[in-house]
Amino acid sequence: MSKSELRQQALKSRRSLTKDEVASRSGLVTRRLLQLPEFASAVSIATYVAKSDEVQTAAVISRALAEGKKVLVPRSDPQSSTLFFAEIHSLSELSPGHFGILEPAVSSPPLRLDSADIALVPIVAWDERGHRIGYGKGYFDRALEANRGPVTIGLAFESQRFGEVPQSAADVPLDIIVTEERVLRLRGGRR
Repeated sequence: MSKSELRQQALKSRRSLTKDEVASRSGLVTRRLLQLPEFASAVSIATYVAKSDEVQTAAVISRALAEGKKVLVPRSDPQSSTLFFAEIHSLSELSPGHFGILEPAVSSPPLRLDSADIALVPIVAWDERGHRIGYGKGYFDRALEANRGPVTIGLAFESQRFGEVPQSAADVPLDIIVTEERVLRLRGGRR
């Protein structure tokens, strides 16, 4: 199956979940994530801001802020297909940006992703080798390739798992994947 076909199948499956199912499964993913020693010890986290059918991240962001962690979220630049990360102090600082995803203000100073201890990465489809595909634009892979510091943690639902996800040289594998059912450690931490 090609990446494009796999992406379409995975998105169809994820979009078939009800709002309540997304919320319930996201809660289980969040509980597992918050129990990770990597999260507990992180001083700074980078995280995506979830779309309605993705593993939700608002509770993770709120918890990290309440614990005094530095929280970086991405702002996209479609002209360069690049993600810029900016620090936020509240979810209320976010507003719809490109692709309708909540983002920090354009005036927020960009920060390097490698200043984060962990990076939470969105997933469209994944396999048990730590390979993932996203939406096909390569934003997160380019950001991760350029900033090899953080432990990469993919947040996904089990229904997004496939036997094998096709890879290219530009794809960056994950260190850990957290789902509603388990934590899959793939590379054991920092690279």
